[in-house]
Amino acid sequence: MLDLKRNIYFNIIVNIKEVVPRLMKQKRIGFFGGIDYVTLITAMLGSLYGLSLVYSATYKTLTDGRIISGDIRSMLVSVAGGIIIAIIVSTIDYEIISKLWPLIAAGCVGLMIFTLLFGVAPPGRPDAKSWIDLKVFYFQPSELLKVGFIISFSYHLDMVKDKINRIKTIIPLVIHGMIPIALVLATGDAGSALVFVIIFIGMLFFAKVHIGYFIAGICAIVVAFAAAWKLNIINGLQRERITALFYPEQYADTLYQQTNAKIAMGSGGWFGQGYLNGSMTQGKEITVPENQNDMILSVAGEELGYIGALLVIGILLVLVLRVLFTGLKARNNEGYLMCSGIAVMLFAQIFINVGMELSLLPCIGITLPLFSAGGSSSLCIYLALGVEMSVYRFSKSQSKALFYTS
Repeated sequence: MLDLKRNIYFNIIVNIKEVVPRLMKQKRIGFFGGIDYVTLITAMLGSLYGLSLVYSATYKTLTDGRIISGDIRSMLVSVAGGIIIAIIVSTIDYEIISKLWPLIAAGCVGLMIFTLLFGVAPPGRPDAKSWIDLKVFYFQPSELLKVGFIISFSYHLDMVKDKINRIKTIIPLVIHGMIPIALVLATGDAGSALVFVIIFIGMLFFAKVHIGYFIAGICAIVVAFAAAWKLNIINGLQRERITALFYPEQYADTLYQQTNAKIAMGSGGWFGQGYLNGSMTQGKEITVPENQNDMILSVAGEELGYIGALLVIGILLVLVLRVLFTGLKARNNEGYLMCSGIAVMLFAQIFINVGMELSLLPCIGITLPLFSAGGSSSLCIYLALGVEMSVYRFSKSQSKALFYTS
């Protein structure tokens, strides 16, 4: 353990010393030269589709001659800024980004600590003190922490890849993974904590950790959950939302949002009731609460039908597969692990959000990537895609790419 700590500290010092010279020597490429247009265009299509759905979801709230809602305004700014950030990040060699992990990790952890001390909870989520009020908009640091964790954990996994299945290696990896999970749980955001757990497990899987560790980990999670339930650590609304899935008739009020989301999606049929014509999306009495955020798929299902809802899922799955493919073509293990982590992050949020909307999972406040309203989410997803596009750019023409095929 002591040797591992020494190696980590040594690597931090060496990495920081190497970054500036490498940036100076980095081969200059055109702003759009070698860019991954499949990822960029797919993400932009998703954002445009998402903007149209959020516009419809907030259309009924427009008053006093307003053209767009605050959610649309925030989303437009974050998407435009995110696209620019993604392209800029993609021009920086991902190996340089990886070597900056100490600064990235420190910045993300610092923001989370600041959130714990000075964060605010919005009216719709009084139990989650997870946002920073920037006056212009609310920022959720846990979204940025996801990207920072993927970068730092990829570096950690790559550093110990030859000893990945030793218990002395696994313990520090588990500690690394538990730090962001604990920070997010401390803010009251159990949904984001679950996403971090899935990212952590998924990256270990792609790093080829032995299956025995996963079995042991799953058993530990089950025991911990049972203990937390028995000791009433999981309580209040969280407990109700889980119990409601098994006893829906007793918790109709708790399931109101999810029940209405299913009704809205089902009422759309194959082709929907028409854009801006959804009876519940545009209704005033019977609606789907927060359908511009967590329940955005219900808007697509009601107004554009099953075809519209499937198109949402299709765009996101193309994006996930593209990121995975880029990882398989990466020039080294670091790029492979970074892309794997980004793909797992996207998949986790898609899986949880859709599961919530179909009442297969408890409602825990996870947005649908690129589609839900929320500036922090869109901005940080584009940041993550910028890292993926960097892997694509700097691996594209290299014959030594991981899993390279000519």
